[in-house]
Amino acid sequence: MTDSPPSTENLILLLTQHQEALFRYIFSLVPCEADARDILQETSVALFRKFDQYDATRPFLPWAYRFAYLQVQKHREKSARSPLLFSDDVMDLLANERTHIEPQLDERLRLLDGCLGKLTPQDKELVTSRYALRQSAEDMMQRFDMSRRTLFRNLEMLRQRLHECVTHQLQSEGLA
Repeated sequence: MTDSPPSTENLILLLTQHQEALFRYIFSLVPCEADARDILQETSVALFRKFDQYDATRPFLPWAYRFAYLQVQKHREKSARSPLLFSDDVMDLLANERTHIEPQLDERLRLLDGCLGKLTPQDKELVTSRYALRQSAEDMMQRFDMSRRTLFRNLEMLRQRLHECVTHQLQSEGLA
């Protein structure tokens, strides 16, 4: 550990920098987005309480993942009657696998940003509305003047194009 304890300001900077990755990790372990957001908040509080024990010479994210994992476990204990929970073995496997594939996921996100930039403005707005802004299908149908069938067909086509673009980029960069 360093000579001086890490400051609250440092924790805020680290949490801000790694919030999306921490959320993705948690969401990979629980089936409900709202639960994942609650667990992220609980994880942030736990990190605040223990931040004086953080060794700033080591990477923050693996340290934070351990807290997130414990918070997921606490959430599972509270929700033990829910039929949607993974078994402990499956959850351990998911958590370990997630840690190992984190660099590949980050690379895919980087490439996805580039692929999104290749879309037409309307296609990009369609994808952003649905997946970033989480607009309902009904709102999007009205906003884009599309039938439900056309909306979902267009979204499926765009997901496929983005997947192909990312896959092609991975192959061209020798990462696939």
